[in-house]
Amino acid sequence: MRIMVPATTTNLGAGFDVFGLALDLFNEVFFSFDTDRTIIESTGKYAPDLENHDLFFEVFEFFEKKTGYRVPPVRISQVCNIPISSGLGSSAAVIVSALHIANVGTKANLSQWDLMKLAAEIEGHPDNVVPAFVGGLVVCYQDGENFDFEKFELDFELTFLVPSFSLCTNTMRKVLPRQVLFEDAVFNIKNSCQFLAKIASGKLNEAFKYVGDRLHQNYRINGNEKMKEFVEAILSKKPGYWFVSGSGPSVCTDLEDFEGIPYLKEVLKLKVNNRGLIISE
Repeated sequence: MRIMVPATTTNLGAGFDVFGLALDLFNEVFFSFDTDRTIIESTGKYAPDLENHDLFFEVFEFFEKKTGYRVPPVRISQVCNIPISSGLGSSAAVIVSALHIANVGTKANLSQWDLMKLAAEIEGHPDNVVPAFVGGLVVCYQDGENFDFEKFELDFELTFLVPSFSLCTNTMRKVLPRQVLFEDAVFNIKNSCQFLAKIASGKLNEAFKYVGDRLHQNYRINGNEKMKEFVEAILSKKPGYWFVSGSGPSVCTDLEDFEGIPYLKEVLKLKVNNRGLIISE
């Protein structure tokens, strides 16, 4: 069987842990159960950047613990088309892939909704994994056992500047403060609400005026010298909008001039993927 899991970008500035967007770039995963031991291999553009396949095994173990089903030995071949540890959902793609494989292999027949809840529990927040399942722009909600989302379909292309260095999501979350200023919280509420209002009204170009953030981006940027230098160079070109993709280090912006930006490895122009996870025999 084959599954294709899209890359994702999250937060979109002000929508910290709430907004997520699926992109038209996929990891392909082929799997079969004709083996007596689990074998995982990775190929593709970004496979050399992958340190190990531990996350697959962690997800299988989590699935077994939550459902009581034992995941059988499986042969997995992953084609890595999503940059690793770059804020474009490479880990979320593995989580979604592994949960689907576990569900098929055990014949647990969990619904997509149940799989999304498990994925959000593994990830710690739903904004990466939900759009990987359903596509489009999702507005997520998770509070303990309470989980919900709404999806918007968009026709839009975004530009991502991917640097040559990577950042660990867990490390970047540790630099975030436990408390924020009242005015900063209000600033993000206003921006995220206005962003969503413009999306709902079909005014996509206007929506991206409201990706300004004061809750997480500055802490992440200042927490890494290369990231700080990278973003400062982008800002010196006065973009119309910009935001850190996920926990970084990739940055989404409307710039067309990339000359002189340090550490810049590649520029990805990606359309919104409204389909989400693709499953084929």
